[in-house]
Amino acid sequence: MVNSERLSVISATVGLVAMVTLYLLPSPIDPKPYVFNCSIPRLEGSLRPNSHLQRVTRLFEGQIVGPESFAVNKDGTIYTGSADGKIWAFKKNNLRLVARTGIDHPDCGSFTLEPDCGRPKGMKVDQDGFLVVADAYKGLLRVNVTTGEIETLMPGHIGIDGKPFRFLNGLDIRSDGIIYFTDSSTKWDRRNYKFEVIEMNNLGRLIAYNPSTRAARTVLDGLYLANGISLSADESFMAIAEMSLVRIRRYYLNGPKQGETDILIDNLPGYPDNIKLNSQGHFYVGLGSVRFEGASVLGSFLDIIAPYPALKRLMTKVTPLAFYDIFLPKHSLLLEVNSQGHIMASHHDPGSKVVPAISEGFEANGQVYIGHFRIPFIGEISVDDLNMDGKV
Repeated sequence: MVNSERLSVISATVGLVAMVTLYLLPSPIDPKPYVFNCSIPRLEGSLRPNSHLQRVTRLFEGQIVGPESFAVNKDGTIYTGSADGKIWAFKKNNLRLVARTGIDHPDCGSFTLEPDCGRPKGMKVDQDGFLVVADAYKGLLRVNVTTGEIETLMPGHIGIDGKPFRFLNGLDIRSDGIIYFTDSSTKWDRRNYKFEVIEMNNLGRLIAYNPSTRAARTVLDGLYLANGISLSADESFMAIAEMSLVRIRRYYLNGPKQGETDILIDNLPGYPDNIKLNSQGHFYVGLGSVRFEGASVLGSFLDIIAPYPALKRLMTKVTPLAFYDIFLPKHSLLLEVNSQGHIMASHHDPGSKVVPAISEGFEANGQVYIGHFRIPFIGEISVDDLNMDGKV
């Protein structure tokens, strides 16, 4: 009996010590409470499910990992960046290496070496035929696509306003040559993006760079995980994905509201990643993960934990980053949003059978190219096939 009581006391003491230790253990994040006031969307109307994305063809499968964003030059050559810091060009069935933004190492693409190897993100070809790239770590770059030579326009370790770049992301170029790009967070780097998503801070910013004067300025700050961006067809505003708040912000570049900002569309059925203008003057919006009624038995995980900072702190103390992938529903979704913020069409892969996830839909040469920072291929589907009704 005495031994039993002693065992109980020891167990209780150990449990108490464990709880106190866990409580005192510092959390890597410092979240604030946030409440989503809207119920999550239903897949109805323009969001009605279909299987359009199951018509996608996989290009260069196994030859490239993480082709997240795309750009095209005048002769139809497409460019993209991969998880190991490489920049690629492809046309039809030919894939060639253009450049590396960082070191050449067999372990490039790993968590540990990502800052050294570089991670090309948003990109666009400028008026002189150079490929302008926002590398998450290396900064704003300009690449000679013929020679592979890279010029650093804004170094990542210097950044702007006394804050280095930690997570450069989206990029677009105005017709007058001004380059706009996002720094998703001044706290978390790209490889720790899951902490950024869970923390839900507003440490993102939109930056403008003038290549003629080499001057840069912060256009907007206080953004929630500022991700992909795109100019509107008439360049009257910039659309900015605020990923963690499932919305797209609009920043007016000219007209009576110049310099002002508002919300273009809110309460999206997923987390907006890259934004690209298509031939209809609409925005293709890739959703990194989805949140809609019925997507998960538990409901939207991030919506559920958003109001509870203490729960978030506890979770990040005891669970590895890879754990959170179990909450990602198997459903891939690409949206088409017009300049008034209405969803005109949606393209689905229920069960993520062909396209595991989507960061970007990019239209060029009559095709739509699908990318994501993890998938081991480039998705391709004709514009006609993407918009064709009916089953696969």
